[in-house]
Parts: sequence; structure tokens; C-alpha cells
Amino acid sequence: MENDPMKKKTRNRLLLCTTLAVTPWFSVVAAPMTQQQLTGLVDNTIKPLLEKQHIPGMAVAVLYKGQPQFFNYGVAETEHQRAVTQHTLFELGSVSKTFTGVAAGVAMQTGLINLNDRVAQHCPELNGAQWQKITLLNLATYTAGGLPLQLPDEVTDTASLQHYFQQWQPQWPAGTMRHYSNASIGLFGALAVKNSGLSFADYLNKSVFQPLKLTQTFITVPPSAQADYAWGYQDGQPVRVTPGMLGAEAYGVKSSTGDMVKYMQANINPASLSSDNKGLAMAIASAQRRYYRVGNMYQGLGWEMVNWPISPAGVIADSSNDIALKARPATALKAPQSAVASSWVHKTGSTNGFGAYIAFIPEKQLGIVMLANKNYPNPQRIAAAWQILQALDESK
Repeated sequence: MENDPMKKKTRNRLLLCTTLAVTPWFSVVAAPMTQQQLTGLVDNTIKPLLEKQHIPGMAVAVLYKGQPQFFNYGVAETEHQRAVTQHTLFELGSVSKTFTGVAAGVAMQTGLINLNDRVAQHCPELNGAQWQKITLLNLATYTAGGLPLQLPDEVTDTASLQHYFQQWQPQWPAGTMRHYSNASIGLFGALAVKNSGLSFADYLNKSVFQPLKLTQTFITVPPSAQADYAWGYQDGQPVRVTPGMLGAEAYGVKSSTGDMVKYMQANINPASLSSDNKGLAMAIASAQRRYYRVGNMYQGLGWEMVNWPISPAGVIADSSNDIALKARPATALKAPQSAVASSWVHKTGSTNGFGAYIAFIPEKQLGIVMLANKNYPNPQRIAAAWQILQALDESK
């Protein structure tokens, strides 16, 4: 039977074993790792992954004992063999959603929005019966009732975007099912900053990028940074993301490991931000709040959280598109739960030519950023990250 617990345990063990090339690191390390040991751990994990997945280049940043370490592999583009560095810009794909969550947190702090606001309060054009019980929180957590992963191809401007949402009909009551959707969180991001008078990109830059001193993080890569912008690869051909409606809000950020490790540090310890950034610190914390539970995962604003220590096989399996993109029952927490330090906080992200992953454990001061110029399977990303962070956690 499919529900036989012994079969399920066996299947999970097989998944973990086939996904991870287990090294001896976390069984023998009993003291803090030296730089040489840390380099060996990351190399022994990442190099086989690059070879197996035919990834041209990857930048990795590891946060260990609160200190960032950078590891760079391969090339940012194959024609001129430009080497990857910690300054190379990669497309983050859906990791961008975490920035949208933080920006929305700032909007909450400044009174622009409340997560319990109905969508129609911020978009009077969406006043049809199907929208009456849908809140901004539903949009942010993919629980609006079945908005699609991608907007239809015919949605190319504001008028067609508005028309699409006006005629859309939910499949389920709001707040009952989670259905991962760029359209959902994209609309959330747009409405969150609507009353600011700024475009989403300008609001994100002013409220998040600049205060965190993320000087290599952009929605639109400026001419001055084009030399650092990697090319992504799909079927061996160079590709970059094509701008689309709500793309900035859902998958539009480009960044480097140099900047992403700073972003990760701010997320691990928001209280470390200066007093001038108290509102931003509260916004970062609000993005890691637990609003809905889906299986063993808790949905934040962009971020997804699992209690630490995790069952790696379960998290790896849940990251596959067969599960992650399917509608799943969601249970609202009676009151959103504040960020839990003993959590595996993470997010995957992809565009046609790039694959990104970020994961961290706040109470351990451990984290990892993996930016690649090829879209490869999410389970492989999480398996590699877990192998590295678990080994570091086991070191004393």
C-alpha cells in the first residue's frame, strides 16, 4: 500500500541516498572546521554537482560561525570563459519573492497596507464577487483560490492584466489550498507598493536594497554592471530572462553572492541592523512569520520554513515540481507565528537559464547561497545545501 509507513521510510532513504553523494565529513568532524576542511567540504559537494548537471558556473557563499566564505566555480559565460566571482550577477528567479515579502513588510510598517485588507481595497477594479473574500495575505501565500503559476501569454500590458484578473474565477475558497503562483505574489507585490507613488523596482531599491547596502542587486541591470552579468544556459544556448507583467515582483531580481550573503545575514539576525533601519528589521521578521501550514512546511512572505532539525528526504522530495507546483491543503495559523530561530528557512528560484537557492538556520548562524547559470532540479540544490550545512552543524 502507498500509505505503508515502512515503504515510505524506505522510499525516503532511497531518495536521500540517490540524491546525496555522502562524504565522510560529517561523521568525522568533531572540531571547528579549518579553512582547508571547509573548502574540501564545499568542493566535494559542489564539483560533482556541476559535472553531473552540466552547469557552466556557480557561485557559492557559506555563512559559518557568522562569517561569510566564498567559493566560485566555472564560468559566467562560455564564449569568452569569463570566470565566476562573488561579484558575478545571476538571475535569482523566485528567490526574488523573498525581497517582495520584505518590501511588503516595509509597506506594512509605514501603513501602506495591512495583510488582512481585501484586494478590492487596493484595486477597486477587482470588485467582482470572486474577489470579495480574498485578502492581500491570500495573494502573498498563494492561497487566493488557484491563481496560475504563470500569467497567460496574452497578458502583455496593464489593460490585459486587469482584464485577466477581472475574469479569473477561483477553484477553491480563499485560504484553503496553496497553489504556487507568480501571478498571485506578483499582484501582491504590485498592490503592496501601489500607494507609495513609486514603481515596484524603485520602492524595492529605496526600502530594501539601499538600506542593506546591496550595491550589486538590481531589477534592471544597469550598463555599469553589465560586465558582471552572467549568461544563463538552456540546452547549451545563452539565455536571459525576458521582462513580463509582474515579473519584477515575482522573479525579477539579479544579484551576486557578495550581496546575497549580506541579505542572508540581515535575515538571520534582523536585530543587528542599525537603529535607522528598525522598520526594515521588523519587515524582515514579518516575512519570516508563519502564516499557513502546508504539510510540514510553513509559508511566510516569500520564505518557506521547516522546523530544524529537518527530515532532509522530506524537504528534498517536497521541492520537486511534481509536489511543489501542485495544489495542497493549507491551514491558516490562528495567529501568525513569529519567526522561529530553530528553522530551516529557504527558497528556490529559477529562470530558463539560471538556478538559485538560499537556505539558513538562524539559531545556528549557518547559511548557504548557491547561484548557478543553469536551471537544474530543485532536489539537487537542497541536497547539496543540506549536506554542507549539516556537516557544519555537526562540527563543534
